[in-house]
Amino acid sequence: MKIFNQVLITNDDGFESEGLILLKQILNSISQKVYTVAPMKNMSATGRSINLGKKIKFQKLSEFEWIIDGTPTDSMLFALNKIFTKKLPDIIFSGINDGTNIGDEISYSGTVAAAFEGSVRGIPSVALSQVKNKDNKKNFKVVEKYFLKVVSKINEIKFVENSFFNVNFPNCDVEKVKEILITKVCHNKVSDEIHVNMKDNYFEIGKMNVRDISDIKSDFYALKNYCISITPISINMTNNNYFNDI
Repeated sequence: MKIFNQVLITNDDGFESEGLILLKQILNSISQKVYTVAPMKNMSATGRSINLGKKIKFQKLSEFEWIIDGTPTDSMLFALNKIFTKKLPDIIFSGINDGTNIGDEISYSGTVAAAFEGSVRGIPSVALSQVKNKDNKKNFKVVEKYFLKVVSKINEIKFVENSFFNVNFPNCDVEKVKEILITKVCHNKVSDEIHVNMKDNYFEIGKMNVRDISDIKSDFYALKNYCISITPISINMTNNNYFNDI
């Protein structure tokens, strides 16, 4: 049974990443057509950046596969304004990212940015990420088992205008997964680890230092407790609390 007609996928880890290849395999089994338009190389932490004033190279591998020498948002701009000129895709999936995109990480994420761009165009969009394994071994068993359940859950909730969903999977044995939770974005950033070389005048950015979050409704709490997190994200960044008092 095919759930989708036309699906567009991308990521920020690059066209040859394991997460994107797996996502393509899963969606090909439940979709009529799966289009892949993804960055040539790893473009993690590029956020919604685009390349202005630059000739962005692309490579067409087939009717359904394109490689873009640019950011995830560059890839979406090309796909939605060149490939899908007559009919937009039914849905966009971005991922599966190697590492979480929760809390304050979200604004840096190229994976989330691609889903953001799809939502701007009124297309149902989903960002997909998974906790990175400490030894860096890929383990997508949880994704493989629960992907369709996540899609079903999202269909139950339904897409609201000017929003998309940010999904994060735990990296654990399948048997340890407790449930699928609808969560909120946590605010857990404390500082950043940076490595400074004063001799050669450069620094490198390391991991984000975060605090523990006990809010059971947060994306952080869900993953820490072996749950799958589905967070609805709004693309309208207006703080309406100000207008309540005006």
